[in-house]
Amino acid sequence: MSFVANTETENQEKLKGTRLQVSSAGKRLFALLIDFIFALLLANTLVQIFRREHWDLVMQSRDLSDLLTFYGSIVFVLIFKDVFGRSIGKLLLGMTIRKIDDFSQRPLFIELLKRNLLLLFFPVEGVVLLRDGYARRLADKWWGTVVLDDQKAMRTILRIFLGNIILFGFFSVAILFQRSGIEKTAAYQTAEQAIRSHLSLQLLLEQSPEIEEPEMHLDLRVNAENPSLVRVRVGGEKTGKLVTVSLILRENPLGWEVLDLEAKPIREVAD
Repeated sequence: MSFVANTETENQEKLKGTRLQVSSAGKRLFALLIDFIFALLLANTLVQIFRREHWDLVMQSRDLSDLLTFYGSIVFVLIFKDVFGRSIGKLLLGMTIRKIDDFSQRPLFIELLKRNLLLLFFPVEGVVLLRDGYARRLADKWWGTVVLDDQKAMRTILRIFLGNIILFGFFSVAILFQRSGIEKTAAYQTAEQAIRSHLSLQLLLEQSPEIEEPEMHLDLRVNAENPSLVRVRVGGEKTGKLVTVSLILRENPLGWEVLDLEAKPIREVAD
């Protein structure tokens, strides 16, 4: 114990003897929050991209493996977040990880992984971080690392700009895959069949076979009190019709049943 205490004292003296600034506990926790949000957005984006056919029906029978895939991807990102010497959160806040015995060196790849494995015990790590005078986690003490304010960090305005680009990228991907996600649902496919077989819409579909601007409001409960809705535009933007299909989820077998189909000219809706 005395050896560990002496080592800690020596490390603290090294920090005092330099112009380097140790990142505060609040700053480190905020960086971790940014990393968690990034991991959550990434996991959600991957779910959007790799949605299965009839995913709305699959959600009724989701098992533990589906949840493990989603939350496991978040844990994976958090563990590997510092593989390039700093995470997204640290980059945006101008922080860097350094070896405590040589501030010019970054920790090895394996050391960075070991550091983040202890995030699985975040409550303990959080308490240690807040109580430590140099805002170090247990992982920092065990693996000889320290988080410093990066003296060569990008200017604040550039970091803000980078953060906005990252967020915009996630939102752009979500919008890009929104339609494909809708079209993969059994609800949309059932509504599309009802629309294409409806006599009042045959002429419009012959002139313009594409169904545009799909929207969905789904209630995935079986025999729900309020129906789910699928809204689309059939025909041109000015001469077409806005079609609303009401559906309800039935079981045995599990599937969507069309309750009603309402088609209104766009001009009437606009008025």
